[in-house]
Amino acid sequence: MEHIPPTDEKLIDEFNATGDPALLDELTKRHIGRTRAFIYQMVLNHADADDLAQETFIRAFRGLPHFRGHSTFTTWLFRIATNTTRTFLARRTRDRVTTAEHLPDCPAPRRDAPDSALTTAEVDAAIRSALDTLTPPLRAAIVLRTIHRMDVAEIARIESCTIATVYWRIHQARRQLKHHLSDVDIDVG
Repeated sequence: MEHIPPTDEKLIDEFNATGDPALLDELTKRHIGRTRAFIYQMVLNHADADDLAQETFIRAFRGLPHFRGHSTFTTWLFRIATNTTRTFLARRTRDRVTTAEHLPDCPAPRRDAPDSALTTAEVDAAIRSALDTLTPPLRAAIVLRTIHRMDVAEIARIESCTIATVYWRIHQARRQLKHHLSDVDIDVG
């Protein structure tokens, strides 16, 4: 007889009843990869993504007694990740504005001829740079839809907005990415 693993909701109910930390370990194993990948795509820094993923799970586990199952655990967790990441990005933006006045002038980046072939690293850097220009709501919408292949309705629940707003954000993100990546041969959908 094949063993069917318990659902996330069953693990949460068991944890709330018993307090067994092994149940939290199982939830973490199931969700850490996608959650951390999403956060990385929002902050574009591995160390920050690790810290924010840890903070997301700490907040989620502290909030488990309040999880009512109105949405899936994944949706609820991604909402926590989104809010945690947005708070971080807002703080980082404030810090950049404060310290930007003290930065020395840097030479403009060197641009190779348009017909030169780009390496994978250069393409990745161009994409990260373009993503970094998007506002957090636009970046979340495009990352959740195109990279994590989430349904628009689920993104709307994560973002606490309407489906129409999600479609608009995806459209705006694609438009801005196309503009920022116009020198690079990349299809942004």
